Amino acid sequence: MTAHAHPGYRELHRYGLWLFIASEAFLFAVLLAVRFFFTGLDRPEALNVPLGVVLTIILLASSYTLHRGEKAAEVGDQAGLRLGLLLTMGLGVVFLVIVGFEWAAGFVEFPASTPYGAVFYLITGAHALHLLSGLLVLASLYIQAGRGVLDEGNRWKVEAGALYWHFVDVIWLSVFTTLYLL
Repeated sequence: MTAHAHPGYRELHRYGLWLFIASEAFLFAVLLAVRFFFTGLDRPEALNVPLGVVLTIILLASSYTLHRGEKAAEVGDQAGLRLGLLLTMGLGVVFLVIVGFEWAAGFVEFPASTPYGAVFYLITGAHALHLLSGLLVLASLYIQAGRGVLDEGNRWKVEAGALYWHFVDVIWLSVFTTLYLL
């Protein structure tokens, strides 16, 4: 009997993934609390809020494209799954590139040596690292979908990768609100 044939396989892995996501949520809760501890409600005038809105729109769009890919996987449409994964990865890369430009501008306006700068780069860097991890997961799924191995028996992989990606997107909503709006 393979691990995939075990009757509780998906439930056990789903439970484990939710525990992992909960631990990551606690990490970000602490990081966001650190922002208020060190800077209160102060934020630099130079903070580019419209750019933060653009980043948010990009990630929300990426959640939509991944959702479409998930729906394609549910009906066995490997090409639709690959398209959804590819579009999502593209949006994720665009997000990271824009964050890089934002950091370059921010280092001048609010350097990492200032309390807000230190917190800003710590939190956005932690988020970017999680997004990069999500991109690697999606790339792995894209390769597997190209090989046609993400069938009914392996659809859990798509569900798990998508759940992690959506989690990273939701975390960004908290990051955006905490750093850019409050």
